[in-house]
Amino acid sequence: MMTRSLRHVALLGAVMLGTGCEQSVAPAESNVVPRPVFLAADKVQLTSRVSGVAYDPEAFFFNLAMCGPTCQIPPFLSEGVPHYLRSAVRGANVMPLDVAAQPQPQPIGPPAVADNLGMWLLPAVPARYEVPYFMLATGAGALPDPTEPLGPPLPQPPRTDYLPTLTLRPVMTGGSGTCVSQEAAHIGKNGVLEAVSRHLTATGTPTTVEDLVNPTKYWGTNVLWFYAAGNPVLRAPADNVSLEVNISGGLQQTYVIDWAPPGVLPPFLNQSSRGFYVTNAATSSLGLYVVLLPVAGPPPSSIQYLVKDTKTSTSAQRPWEFPPIQGGIGPGSVTFVGVQMFYKSNPLRPSYPPPPQLCLPPGL
Repeated sequence: MMTRSLRHVALLGAVMLGTGCEQSVAPAESNVVPRPVFLAADKVQLTSRVSGVAYDPEAFFFNLAMCGPTCQIPPFLSEGVPHYLRSAVRGANVMPLDVAAQPQPQPIGPPAVADNLGMWLLPAVPARYEVPYFMLATGAGALPDPTEPLGPPLPQPPRTDYLPTLTLRPVMTGGSGTCVSQEAAHIGKNGVLEAVSRHLTATGTPTTVEDLVNPTKYWGTNVLWFYAAGNPVLRAPADNVSLEVNISGGLQQTYVIDWAPPGVLPPFLNQSSRGFYVTNAATSSLGLYVVLLPVAGPPPSSIQYLVKDTKTSTSAQRPWEFPPIQGGIGPGSVTFVGVQMFYKSNPLRPSYPPPPQLCLPPGL
């Protein structure tokens, strides 16, 4: 009897011991509800989706001008508008430029490639609040084939090869996870810069278009185009807008640009293949200027553009306004500044500031 009791106690102890061992083994991790992983806030890299359009602003204007003063096509930078479709740069390579990188600004990641509508997407641009990014086009891409039916049968702008172009429009990715409608402008070799190079050559300084983006000759080449106030996608040139350049250190040369249909002007005006030429007028009828920063000593430490509307019109709600623009130098590329003027602040009418999804800081 005693022996049988000891056997029962031993068996019970073994069962209890076995049960304890089984309970001490952690169960397998669920594949339905994963184990949470906690990261410190400063270790998390947030990103933003940045998308927009790659287009040729000279070609856009060419289409608008050739359509004439009674044109029924709105000058909107928007999908489905023939002026835009004919100026969209297909196969463009667009990437964000980090101006805070050291020792000099650097592009980030592989470029986005524009589709047949000129649309591009950068799915994961690092998000930050302090310093904006700017869109850099490498110079790749081309306009649609002139035979493609993209609107009424109007004269097409001469095709061109493009120069690396930096669009000086700040992209503040920290304020939004999605930034849409960003612009990546493309400046070609046979438009405004051909007009400037021909003018310089004719006035005693032999210059090619390639010279204008040669960092041993120019700290920067800047194309500034001012557009009429109104809808945020409106790209109608603003006449009678003056430009003043304040520069600290270095030199600057400002040229006023105008346009006429290609080939109609006398040769001494040095008209470019796309119809642009340098004029002696005080302001451009197109709101179009080129500012060169020649290499003659150290690079400028700061550049500021002051914009003033010199025209008064009750019907057009002019004069328009725009805050001072802080410029850059961008050696080795063209800097494009496409500025849409604002209506003056008035509680009885809208000023049409850019929508918040455009990722612009307040006041720009």
